[in-house]
Amino acid sequence: MFSNKDIARYYDLSEVHYKLFWNLEESKSLHYGYWDAGTKNFHQALLNINKVLSEKAKISDKDLVLDAGCGIGGSSLWLARERSCRVNGISLSEKQVHKAIALSEKEGLAAKAKFFQKDFTDTGFAAKTFDVVWAIESVCHAKDKSDFLKEAYRILKPGGRLILADFFKRENLAGKDAEMIRDWAHGWAVPDFATIEEFEIIAKSAGFKNLVIEDISQAIEPSAKKLYRAYFIGIIGAKLYSLFRRNASTFGKRNVETAYLQYKTLKRGAWRYYVVYGEKQP
Repeated sequence: MFSNKDIARYYDLSEVHYKLFWNLEESKSLHYGYWDAGTKNFHQALLNINKVLSEKAKISDKDLVLDAGCGIGGSSLWLARERSCRVNGISLSEKQVHKAIALSEKEGLAAKAKFFQKDFTDTGFAAKTFDVVWAIESVCHAKDKSDFLKEAYRILKPGGRLILADFFKRENLAGKDAEMIRDWAHGWAVPDFATIEEFEIIAKSAGFKNLVIEDISQAIEPSAKKLYRAYFIGIIGAKLYSLFRRNASTFGKRNVETAYLQYKTLKRGAWRYYVVYGEKQP
């Protein structure tokens, strides 16, 4: 459905939206974040997910982490700075990789955080290299989620940990719900969202043990609502853009619409947001 070039192009084209609505320059984050009782603002929420996932995966200064789908390096840099671990971040976007490298050098973290243009379903890293495979809102882009899980298992050391946070659609969607989820997914260069039930099955089939699956939809809902509100600001500009730029990309035209769809489908119960943790056998 979508090639690696399509996915990279989506992120390159949508960077301007993240800068306008998602605090990209400060947070360096392209995800929904995590809102809890102590969260005071959006920036804190974007950083909180790093704290939450790193604690669940028990990441320490002894670990080598693969950030699978690292964006411009926000989580990788946070882990290198706050957990003193080594991180390899990978992205399909050459532009994102160059930005991440520049940020790591600017923040004095280049020795700990390194970045590469790679596919997380076929990384080219040696087997049993990493202590942790980390992924935030990136696995959804895989056409076959089992390809990611098999590769993650291969490159993890015995006893290594998988930690990810992502969107999962409800089972047996039909009618309007299925249509809206499909339109949202395709607007983000996602071929389809997995259900958490099927993801658990394929994670076990890949070899992962001690799976812990947690629904944290409530903790991301404020960000989903923020994105929804941005739709009403961006829709006029998007219509003008489409009118005067008839050769504009499909992603450029539809990205604003996805801001509406993701929230409406969440409120309709068509998807949930989960954290998944698993271990490779020692």
